[in-house]
Amino acid sequence: MRRLRPEAPRDVVPPAHERPVLHTVPHPSPDRPLPLRLADLAVAACTAQTVLAPKPDPLALHAAELLHAPFASMAEAAMGRPLDRRLREQLGRLGRAGEQRALQAGPGAPGKRGALWSVGLLVAGAAATNCRSDVETCEAAATLARLPDGGAPAASRSPGGRARQYYGVPGAVGQARSGFPNVLGVALPALRQSRAAGASEVTARMDALLALLSTLDDTTLLQRGGSQGLLSVQMDARDVLSSGGFGTPRGRKAFVRLDSRMTRNGLTAGGSAALLSATLFLDFLFEGR
Repeated sequence: MRRLRPEAPRDVVPPAHERPVLHTVPHPSPDRPLPLRLADLAVAACTAQTVLAPKPDPLALHAAELLHAPFASMAEAAMGRPLDRRLREQLGRLGRAGEQRALQAGPGAPGKRGALWSVGLLVAGAAATNCRSDVETCEAAATLARLPDGGAPAASRSPGGRARQYYGVPGAVGQARSGFPNVLGVALPALRQSRAAGASEVTARMDALLALLSTLDDTTLLQRGGSQGLLSVQMDARDVLSSGGFGTPRGRKAFVRLDSRMTRNGLTAGGSAALLSATLFLDFLFEGR
């Protein structure tokens, strides 16, 4: 997580990732088939999370765009299907293929495993429940997440899996299996409360991210900074929120301290970022209903 740049002067055209269209709620045409609409929103959510940084990695943005086909395939696979092991294993295959597809964005591109797991399950859950509600979508995703996937690699083969085992925390897997409690109970309320208070869309999304950082046992933070690194970030994020949030002068100063400490200590919060993408997907899909 890096500092947000001050707004550009009015006579300077901002780069594409800073243009307002990326900070609005997307509305895909209702004429598009449901799998494509869900994929549109999933990619928009992953992109919106990425562009919160002042200089988003072009490879990360391109990798997010490459997830459209995998997300659409997941939605199509789940429509009208029972939530059983056969579907779970099909979704696992599609997710792993999607990760390889994201890596094609270029050397050093992120595989987007966290987004494919969290957002992919929610895409499937939305398709399976015909988008009835955010709660039903999360319940369906949780049902799928609890089913075994014989093709999944062992937890010890991924950094997040190793951190989950070593520190005894649920991580992204536990969040999904529990129905995404930090999304439904923490991040979505923070996003909508900030928005209702008149905050800009960027500020509302930053407040949602801070709410996640303050409560989530982020396995990426644990992997990089251990228990002390995680606790430090959680406390700093709570300080930003208790100072009024990202949109206030006191909150912004507290955020700079948080950001500086994370940068200095080489800390990143991949789990929180993936759950912010999940939060934005549900918000894009159900806000205003």
